[in-house]
Amino acid sequence: MRHHLGWGLSVTQWFVFLLANALALPIVLGQAFGLDSAGVAGLVQRTLLVVGLSSGLQAWLGHRYPIADGPAGSWAIVFVVMAYIGREQGLDSLDTLRLLSGGVLVAGLIMLVLGVARQVHRLLFLFTPLVTGCFILLLVVQLAGVFVRGMVTDPRTGAMSLPVLLIGLLVFLGVLLCSFSRHTVLRTYAVLVGIVLGWLAFWLFGLSGGTAANNAGLGLPELFAWGLPRLDAGMLVVAVLFSLLLFSNQIAAVTAVSAVVTERQRDDNAVINRSSWASGISHGLAGSFATIAVVPLPVTAGFIQLSGEDRRAPFILACALLALVALFPDAVGVLSLLPAPVANAALLATFIKLVSLAFQLITKEGMDNRTSTIVGVALLLGVGCMFLPAGLYRHFPSMAQYLLGNGLLTGTLLALAMEQLWPKGRSN
Repeated sequence: MRHHLGWGLSVTQWFVFLLANALALPIVLGQAFGLDSAGVAGLVQRTLLVVGLSSGLQAWLGHRYPIADGPAGSWAIVFVVMAYIGREQGLDSLDTLRLLSGGVLVAGLIMLVLGVARQVHRLLFLFTPLVTGCFILLLVVQLAGVFVRGMVTDPRTGAMSLPVLLIGLLVFLGVLLCSFSRHTVLRTYAVLVGIVLGWLAFWLFGLSGGTAANNAGLGLPELFAWGLPRLDAGMLVVAVLFSLLLFSNQIAAVTAVSAVVTERQRDDNAVINRSSWASGISHGLAGSFATIAVVPLPVTAGFIQLSGEDRRAPFILACALLALVALFPDAVGVLSLLPAPVANAALLATFIKLVSLAFQLITKEGMDNRTSTIVGVALLLGVGCMFLPAGLYRHFPSMAQYLLGNGLLTGTLLALAMEQLWPKGRSN
């Protein structure tokens, strides 16, 4: 009985973690493109389906680690920048979304071909611990702003609220304290406990808004909901560049999780190749189901360290459950009532372990002048680009707008280039 209860709690916690990572960005993107409530609900449903299928595929046949896939923050920035560029150019929102779907499909095709051909491992020399550490730090900085903003914002009004802020901070601190508890149950289910208690607090103080939609029954997600994908030269270049960033993301996620799980895969080259073709398939699903592309999330390593739960079987069951739930719009409507501040606060707590891992990777070979300079340039220019207002570079070519609008891509490419062009041993 206790064994079954433990399994049930493990599956539930993984399910909540997958759900919490998947809900926020579709809603943000729906608002950025002016989608109506039905359009946003459909986008959330399709995203949950792709997250469940992709995460399960990766854990079963891809990298074979319990790593949650989620909407890519790097792709989300491209979507938001494209929403702005499309409006400036007088494009319809659906035209812009079709163009983005085309870019996602091209990036997926590149990853699929290289993975099937078993050539991705030949690119591993580009993604040294220093580059991977810079990528993780930039990712944390980029997403921390999103999560902190979500943690303090009242979902009913879109404005900052003191009661919401207090509950968010309590959830954040609660998850951290539970992770350091002497009691195994609290340590293992810290994230689940934080989310459940935070949701209860929202309900008790009357802060929950909205009601679940009444869409009982089975509802299959619509293929090509935005229309048939299209492509232009600018998006083609972006897709090729993003393939490099996606490889970096995969390596960062696998590196982070392999350092904290009990059972590690023996052949790292085979792991990366399998992960690549599986990511190619997931990008194909995202492009076909008209949603943002999903990627393995390095933050999963922080979740595993907090909870101590690193078994694949409960994770795969949770992925199957999420994909199944996504087929029922009424169930999706209920899950979407999870208060965004609570989910953001709980996930933010898992970032602390990720920051620690980033510094371990960066300092793996010592912090000489060369290393500190590369890290400094990548962080200063990458983070700087994150704070540039979109209107500042609206007259630049599309390619420059993509780069300047995505500090994660800019900083990672700078770190990668400097790591290769600056020979080691010449740091003085």
